[in-house]
Amino acid sequence: MRALYLSILSVCFCNLINAQIFYQQEYNLNIIGTYGIDLFHGGGGVSFVDWNQDGLDDLTFATNDGQDVIFYENKGDSFELIDPPFVENTYEQKQVLWIDFDNDGDKDLYISSYNGPNFLYANDGSMNLTDVTAQVGLPTNSQETFGVTFADANMDGYLDFYQSNHGPNGGTGATNEFYIYDANTSSYIDVTIQSSTGNGQRLSFCSVFFDFDRDNDLDLYVANDKISQQNSLYMNTGGASYVDISIPSQSNIAINAMNTAVGDYNNDGFFDIYVTNDNTQPAVLLENDGDNTFTDVTSTAGVTFDKNGWTGNFLDFDNDMDLDLYVASYDAGAGTPSAMYINQDDGTFEEPLVASHGIGGMDTLGAHVNAYADFNNDGKLDVAVSRIFEENFSLFSNHHENSNNYLAINLEGVESNRDAYGVVMEVWIDGESRLLATHSTHAYLSQNSDKHIIGIGTHEGIDSLQIFWPSSTGLETILGSDLSVNQINDIEEGSGVVNTYSGKLCQTTHEVLINPIPSQTYGASETLVSSSKVIDGAEVLFSAEVDITLDIDFEVELGAIFTAEIKNCIN
Repeated sequence: MRALYLSILSVCFCNLINAQIFYQQEYNLNIIGTYGIDLFHGGGGVSFVDWNQDGLDDLTFATNDGQDVIFYENKGDSFELIDPPFVENTYEQKQVLWIDFDNDGDKDLYISSYNGPNFLYANDGSMNLTDVTAQVGLPTNSQETFGVTFADANMDGYLDFYQSNHGPNGGTGATNEFYIYDANTSSYIDVTIQSSTGNGQRLSFCSVFFDFDRDNDLDLYVANDKISQQNSLYMNTGGASYVDISIPSQSNIAINAMNTAVGDYNNDGFFDIYVTNDNTQPAVLLENDGDNTFTDVTSTAGVTFDKNGWTGNFLDFDNDMDLDLYVASYDAGAGTPSAMYINQDDGTFEEPLVASHGIGGMDTLGAHVNAYADFNNDGKLDVAVSRIFEENFSLFSNHHENSNNYLAINLEGVESNRDAYGVVMEVWIDGESRLLATHSTHAYLSQNSDKHIIGIGTHEGIDSLQIFWPSSTGLETILGSDLSVNQINDIEEGSGVVNTYSGKLCQTTHEVLINPIPSQTYGASETLVSSSKVIDGAEVLFSAEVDITLDIDFEVELGAIFTAEIKNCIN
């Protein structure tokens, strides 16, 4: 890597990198839109998944009654609104999920609604989506559904799903529903009664499939909205049969529960649960004791979020090998920003950003939902946020500077479901392991990227990656020598690593802005030549032999010097 110092038409991009980690970039990236004012408190979902499979994570936002779903395609240097949208759906949408329900290699779309039917749209492979809800045997009546989660509960290679039906506002609740996919008839079968997972007449917000007891099948945890309705844990006893162990497992917390985030925050080999609450009581962190019980460690872990919280997501934003926690705060204001709890790798977290108004220094607007992805393929997880009322969506670009390395992993099932949801990965480094899992969704109305960024700290590689596939394949071990560090690794079930590559983007054109995107990548030759004057709004053409990354927090100022770095760009 070499530094390049050029004078360009007396115009400059300068200023040094400061201590800020996240930068708010929605306007620079053309993301302009809002959820709107909802009929029922709770906002709408965010999906940060690559729906057209071009290697770039796209964005999908649910919206309120009367608006269409909002789709943004990631173009590398910006997001482009899909207009008209892929589907016409103007109900009050809650969950927006991209899943390959029929294992045909493309992403289909499921949308749940509060005031209308739920819809399953099949993708023909060219992003033409068709409503197949009735065709596959799903109900077409309104069920007041919030969260939906897909996973292969019976390990037959196809995605089943569980939906959380909240019921009327202020009512007693509704029965949740569990559907198993039947590949012989290409349809879904309602197994709610025989699976014993109906959850009674409760007000459920969301749920998650995960292997809490590490016996290689998927259990189910459900968040119930009212203090009078305890949360539920259903243990998988084989296939799609479950038994309610909420009470003996001590996971039956009684709060106004919204969230079911799952992650092994203390790296002890068992998955823990984070449940948000409104401001009547703090959120709850349930530590998995490893003996089929959980313990409330909220206070000792330092995550007493006593604001009105909704989505709480585990993510390793700094790639230091432990999970941090980002929690959406509904309470708007400088003193109540959304929280970024930073894992101290000793069983505790710290939240250093309250006084500085949250991530980006401006995360004080109320929020319902967040989701994460590496939208610019730089190995750092970025965060998208759906705000309350009519506040614009936010996108926080991660610019944390450290010497930590990472593995980027794309998984594809063969015997397992194509999306590889329900996989457990165990990363081994110097004789110690770290546990991760894949989900269609686990936090409230949030779908995170299918590309898994695994931080490995300052290590230059790993010993091995053990993958527990939810199929007859079972355990597959991939040696660290087969994995490329700080690059993307495509892994196919049974075949190991089938491709490795850099995700870095080279661009040939860029519009110069007064406040351009920090660390934006520019295609350029070693001598930077402009085809037009570098002024606000001009189109500037660079050739793409190498790339240039601008320093963070720069502005265009007259008479200064353009400071950049040159790095190899292979695409």
